[in-house]
Amino acid sequence: MLDLSYKAKIRLYFSGKLSLKNPVKLENKQVHYLINVMRKKKDDTLLVFNGVDGEYLAKISQIYKKYILLTIVKKTREVEAELDLWILFAPVKKAPTEYIIQKATELGASKIFPVITERTITKQINLKRMQDIAIEATEQCERLTIPEIFDLKKIKELIENWDEKRIILYADETIRKQDETKFDFQNLHSKSLGAILIGPEGGFNNDEIQYLRKKTFIEPIDLGPRILKSDTAVISALVLWHCLNGNMKKYAQSNN
Repeated sequence: MLDLSYKAKIRLYFSGKLSLKNPVKLENKQVHYLINVMRKKKDDTLLVFNGVDGEYLAKISQIYKKYILLTIVKKTREVEAELDLWILFAPVKKAPTEYIIQKATELGASKIFPVITERTITKQINLKRMQDIAIEATEQCERLTIPEIFDLKKIKELIENWDEKRIILYADETIRKQDETKFDFQNLHSKSLGAILIGPEGGFNNDEIQYLRKKTFIEPIDLGPRILKSDTAVISALVLWHCLNGNMKKYAQSNN
């Protein structure tokens, strides 16, 4: 008899419909992962989820050469509303770009936009690879929703079609040298629409900075006294947002 108190350690994303009535058919890489990597057998349990139907405890009912059938046992979690925070970033080299996708997913970004700036070195991306990384990161961090990742687009093209109700905060180290008012994160509400923009290696050029500052819905922020690499800046900005306005706020306040 299946022990329902068992905490399954494996979580897999399933893009199809999930319910107590419908069996789940896993194929391709997921079969290889479960059988050859994790050495799972018939009647072993795992968690399956998607961004619509929630998360379910399932057991392996049949193992075939090319696919596995799962029986849904019970629902473990409903999908809950998440903070709607977007990330815009200029792709860098392969490894740090993939790291950005992974950490932005773990830190709750709901949409991810790779953008081309004047100093962007990488002008092509592997969108399928980025989506796979986001799925793997979601499986690992116990998140239920997969961030939507968009194809590469020029930054001005994206901003000119932007919904101005969604504020963009962009990292701009040049404001450290200027006597001007810094953006106050405390003015944001936890349910605010928001986005964070991180530039390329070398930062935005002067023309881009002037362009960004002319937009009423775009505000510069200072991420501290050190020059950060792009992947570090993405993580820093996301953590800062969450501590002051997101789902880490209650923990930051409890330590004050």
